[in-house]
Amino acid sequence: MKSYPIEAFERLVLCARENDELAQQWLVDNGYPELSEFWDAFVGVEKSFQWLMQNGYKQLAATVDAMSGDDKAKVFLITSGNRELAAFAEACDGKANAVNWLIQFGHKGWILLAREIQLREKKGEKNFFWNLLNFGNPFR
Repeated sequence: MKSYPIEAFERLVLCARENDELAQQWLVDNGYPELSEFWDAFVGVEKSFQWLMQNGYKQLAATVDAMSGDDKAKVFLITSGNRELAAFAEACDGKANAVNWLIQFGHKGWILLAREIQLREKKGEKNFFWNLLNFGNPFR
């Protein structure tokens, strides 16, 4: 799995928060087109899901499926050495054990994005666990 700088995750957070097209363009312009496609696949663009599959990012496509509750996708992520993506998918649902795992292994970027997605999905609902976890998001 490719390692991404925190700046790439900050742009993904903007995508989650505002559907920010400039943030997606930044990802493409800075060598992370797969993250732009990942976001589009997450919001339901089938063409982006297929792009991930056809361009060597099957793990990101599986992450989209795992985020939708597909247990086979989670198993694939774990067995293919992408445990951080499996944990990220579960963290998006606010599962404390997944967030703790991401913290323990230093995956701050995935935590920031999971928190934003969880907040996006739960608009208006308070999630006690995520409210306890605040990394000082620079976009807040």
